[in-house]
Amino acid sequence: MPFTKYAVEKFISAKITKITECRLADLCAEFPNAKTWVSGFGLMVIFVNQPREEMRAFALQFIRRVEMVLSEYSSARKELQDLISGKPRWSPYYRALHHVEAAAALLYQAYDFSHKALDQRLFEPNDGSPLQRLNLIYGASKHQLANAEDPLWLSNEGIETTVARLDFSEFEDLARTCARIAERLTTTNVKSDVTTDV
Repeated sequence: MPFTKYAVEKFISAKITKITECRLADLCAEFPNAKTWVSGFGLMVIFVNQPREEMRAFALQFIRRVEMVLSEYSSARKELQDLISGKPRWSPYYRALHHVEAAAALLYQAYDFSHKALDQRLFEPNDGSPLQRLNLIYGASKHQLANAEDPLWLSNEGIETTVARLDFSEFEDLARTCARIAERLTTTNVKSDVTTDV
């Protein structure tokens, strides 16, 4: 039996029924080989001897996270499409939220690893950049209190907390930057400085 809009808003969250469209891009369609990036990386190491040995552990950690960013984001997209296609209910919303939280964590970790490996700043404190807001979203998800209501939520526009919003288009731009690097690390003879694009 489907739940009424009133029941969802009163007893679960009013934020769920405010979602009326899915603006998440199909990143997997943009990077159709993403599911094989980790395997491709292995082939690059074995047959092309790239990247250089001292960069391989970092490269693998980066690639596997970026591969899963696209997978999690694709799952979130499917759940949001399911949410807006049917009668009011909350399960697809919370599944989408879970996948977005996972994608945000993985994407931030990919950037953070790059920052540490290259000894470069990702952003200035409170600069309002997409990476700084991704950091706030990652922190809100990671440190949310069990009794907090919706410390992180989804809207038509993007991922939100009480202190930050990251539009889906901004998240996708950040993900594409990492995806292009992961793709090069798994399909071409890559020079050791390829990660300077991050």
